Amino acid sequence: MNLFRRAKALLSTDEPSAATIAVAQPPTIAQPQAPDAAPRHLLVPAEAAGDAESDALRHRAANALVGKHLKRPDPAPVDPAPVALAPEPPLKSAPEPSSAPEPEPEPEPEWRPVALAANRGKFFQSPTPVGKGFILEREEAKAVLNDWSIPYSDVVRPYLTSEDLADDPRQQSGRWIIDFGQRELDEAGSYPRALAIIQERVKPERDTNADESFRTRWWLFGRPRLPMRAALEPLKRYAVLGSVGRRMVVAWAHPWIVASNSTMIFAGDDDYSMGILLSGAYDTWARAGTLEGDLRNTPTAALATFPWPDPVDERQRNAVSATCVALYRRRSELCREREVGLSRLYSPGWPEANPDLAKLHRRLDEAVADAYGWDPSIAADPARILERLLELNREVAEGRRPYAPFPAVA
Repeated sequence: MNLFRRAKALLSTDEPSAATIAVAQPPTIAQPQAPDAAPRHLLVPAEAAGDAESDALRHRAANALVGKHLKRPDPAPVDPAPVALAPEPPLKSAPEPSSAPEPEPEPEPEWRPVALAANRGKFFQSPTPVGKGFILEREEAKAVLNDWSIPYSDVVRPYLTSEDLADDPRQQSGRWIIDFGQRELDEAGSYPRALAIIQERVKPERDTNADESFRTRWWLFGRPRLPMRAALEPLKRYAVLGSVGRRMVVAWAHPWIVASNSTMIFAGDDDYSMGILLSGAYDTWARAGTLEGDLRNTPTAALATFPWPDPVDERQRNAVSATCVALYRRRSELCREREVGLSRLYSPGWPEANPDLAKLHRRLDEAVADAYGWDPSIAADPARILERLLELNREVAEGRRPYAPFPAVA
C-alpha cells in the first residue's frame, strides 16, 4: 500500500475523541500550512523538578547515617581501694581508658540505580543514518514523492528532530529522509531516484569510513536499530522524547515518521504510558544524575532504570490516562492558537501565564503519585520522589519486589 496516500488520509482535520490523544501526523508536502487538528504534544516544565533532587543525592548518604552513630560510653568508674588494717598485696590498678576515638561504623554505600530487566525492549535510541546525504529538504522530497509511478513514500519519510519537537507549533518535521530499512541493493534499486541521491551524496563519504559494514552497505543507515523497528511494527503511534536540555519534550509520532538520533523512543501507544513519561516523577528521575539539573534522557541513564508504578489497578490507570489526554489536548490548542513551539510556550513566565495548564500538570502528577501508592503531597516534592524511586529501583533489582509494568502484547 502506498504509504504516501495513506499518510494524506491520516491528515484528516477531524478532532479526536476525548478518550484518546491523537498521534502526531506526518506533514503534507502539497499543503505544508494545513492546520493540524489533532492535539499532540506535551512538555513538562523544568521548574517542577528544580535542583532539590541534586541536593538530595549529595546529602542522602549523610542522612542514611542518622541514628546509626552511637555515643561512646564514658569509662566505668574505678572504686577506691579499701582501707587495710594490715599490709596486703598491692591491688592491680584498673586500666586507664583509651583516649583514642573508636572507629565509626562505615556508612552504607549509596545505591546506584541499575537497568531493570522488565524495561528492556521498550526504550530505544533512535536510528543513526551515518551520512548527511540521507536527509532531504522539503522541496527535494516533494520532487521525488510527486513521481507517482513508484511508491517513493515507502522509502522517503518525514524526519523528526529534537528541534522540531521543541520549536514547531505542531511538532511536525521540517525535513525528510531516505530510509531503505533493510532492503538489499537490488530492492533499493526499485526506487531509482532515491537510490541515485544516496549514491551521489552518501556513497563517497561511506567509501572512506573505517567501518567495513558502512562501506559495503552504503545505501542503508549505519545504525538502523533493528530491535526498535520490530518493537514499533505493531503500534499505531509511538512516543518520541528529547534526549538532553532544560525542558522535557515528549510527543506522539506516526510510525511512518523517522525520529532523528537526537531523540529517544518509547515503544508504546497508550495514554497511560504517555502520562507517566510526562509526569514530574519521570522528569525528576531524568534530571537526578546531572549537576545542573538538565536532562539525561538516554536508555541507560534514565529510561532503562526508571521504575514504573506496579501494580496499578484500573482506577489508577484510567485516572492517569484521562488527565494526560486533557493536558495533551490543551497544550496542542495553545501551541496552534499562539503559533509557538513548546520551548516558547514554557518560556519564563510559566506557570503563571497558563494557570489552567499548571492545574492539569498538578492533576497528572497527583494521579501518578496515586499509581505509585504515594501520598498526594509527594507529587510536589522532588526530593521525596527521588528517594522513593531509588528505593523502588533497589527493591526490584534485588528481587524483593515483583515488577511487570508493561502488559504483554497480544
